[in-house]
Amino acid sequence: MQQKICPVGPEHSDDQDRDYAVAAGVELVNALRKLGVDLEGIAVSAPCDRCSSVGYVLDLGPVEPAHALKMAATINEYADESHRLREQAPASPKRKRKRRAKNLNATL
Repeated sequence: MQQKICPVGPEHSDDQDRDYAVAAGVELVNALRKLGVDLEGIAVSAPCDRCSSVGYVLDLGPVEPAHALKMAATINEYADESHRLREQAPASPKRKRKRRAKNLNATL
């Protein structure tokens, strides 16, 4: 007796682990672009049988040493500025809570 073969839909080739890795890569690229750092060659690589990694990984692509130093300097500038701003920010004063009247018709 022959088994009935049903057609498949787009979900047949869904790979949630890969989709997760792609989404993570997109988040990383967009966050770095906010800092003026662009990773043009970023890609997602499938799990490797010989590697210690058990899932998809993000490859940063071909980054020349000079470009890596420039990206690091840009990120460090933002990090240093953020640190300075946190040190300069005054401690937030505690707010006094206003007492609410129990009866809305009551006067304070």
